Amino acid sequence: MPVRIALLDDHVLFREGLRALILAQPDLAIVAEGSEARELYALLDAAAPQVAVVDVSLPGSSGISATQEIVRRWPECRVLVLTMHAAPDHAVRAFAAGATGYALKEQSASEVLGAIRDVAAGRRYLAPSIPPTVLDGTGARTLLDELTGREREVFDLIVGARSNRDIAAYLGISVKTVETHRAAINRKLGAHSSADLVRLAARLSLIPG
Repeated sequence: MPVRIALLDDHVLFREGLRALILAQPDLAIVAEGSEARELYALLDAAAPQVAVVDVSLPGSSGISATQEIVRRWPECRVLVLTMHAAPDHAVRAFAAGATGYALKEQSASEVLGAIRDVAAGRRYLAPSIPPTVLDGTGARTLLDELTGREREVFDLIVGARSNRDIAAYLGISVKTVETHRAAINRKLGAHSSADLVRLAARLSLIPG
């Protein structure tokens, strides 16, 4: 049976190219895809993928947060992060979030397919251009590890310049609940404003350059 794959990437042209590449392989199949995390989550119960290929930069919630959520809610699904971000810190955080592999969009088609197959087989994969020492730091904790899953979603939306009302509408919660999450985030991260959170995100390379 072909390996069942879900794709999460907001760049439609890239996703279409990757889909065509995968569908040309007799041992691989696409069972779900989406441009943002919440869109994909709605499909995963029925799709039951064995591998989720996830970008780091996504609208709303980051790919690191999505990786953590996928691994938590669908532990049988392994995650391959496929991204343009070659900074070792991104790879460290992806593995810490539960990813099995970290590949780069600059790699060849055969390398990306190999990464998917490695992850499907339960083998850890790291792009050759990233120092293997990042694997030694997968247990490293950042301040963001103190946040709950929902707080991390709110954090990502704050950093994306969303208002409390926008965040409430996007997550389907009340503005009051958003304010409660904001207070908890600020307390845990030692922040006093949205600007402080944006600076922290920049320091952790969470904002694309």
